[in-house]
Amino acid sequence: MPKTSDSIDVVMITKNSEKPLLNMCLKSIYANIPVNRLIVVDGYSTDETVPILKSYSNVEIVQMKGGRALARQRGIDEVETEWFAFVDSDVVLCKDWFDKIKSVIASNTGAVCGVAVPIAPSDLKRCTAVSKFYQKSLEDTMLIEGNRRGMLHDTIIHTDSVKDIIFPARLHVWEDQYVKQHITRKGLYWKATSRAYCHHYANLSARNMRELVEFGKIARAYGYYSWQRVLLFTLLGLPKALWICALTRDFKIAKWQLDAYITIVAGWLAGGTENRFTES
Repeated sequence: MPKTSDSIDVVMITKNSEKPLLNMCLKSIYANIPVNRLIVVDGYSTDETVPILKSYSNVEIVQMKGGRALARQRGIDEVETEWFAFVDSDVVLCKDWFDKIKSVIASNTGAVCGVAVPIAPSDLKRCTAVSKFYQKSLEDTMLIEGNRRGMLHDTIIHTDSVKDIIFPARLHVWEDQYVKQHITRKGLYWKATSRAYCHHYANLSARNMRELVEFGKIARAYGYYSWQRVLLFTLLGLPKALWICALTRDFKIAKWQLDAYITIVAGWLAGGTENRFTES
């Protein structure tokens, strides 16, 4: 367990990540984490991402081609501290993030992730409406998803628990769940906590539907979504979309929610177990 004075490596993956808030993200990291090194795996950004990164101390930038899984892999390979944190470039950490998330660590803890509170306007409206659909707070709704899936937007990980991980190159989505699965298979705990949180500007409502088809395929290939969960998506798709439309008066957001469910289910049905990928 890291002591308050211990410094840790922080891993971030970037590609043209200047906007919406890279500079704010970096300020929050250095204000709230005792950074040993900020290890950035960059996909050859052409905007101001690299110059912004170089304006901070203890930054090591590795540039490489490849998807999110290979970038996560390279970042893990570079880590030298006993614990490290994954922090995405589109989040702003809460005050005292490191101390708050560290307080959740117990014996046999492999990783702890904080709650991601959406701040992109369309996502905030959609997720707030969904939380009311389930009669829960926004934070509790996001906590449930973070605990179920495993998220890497603001997550502290015991390095030994993932040093032997080998990602399939295809995982440009779901690589976070792959990490959780790897850790829990070792009998270690993956925890999600609302004590630590980040403001997350992911703007998922702008996500390409073709990506969601792949999302569904991989979810089936790895067993991330059971047929019962896919059936639930099918049954709740239209009622949830109507609920979102009624609360937000935003037809575009409601339609995206419905289309996303339909697309993920279609991908899951098209995936088949013959496409399963395993660690090599």
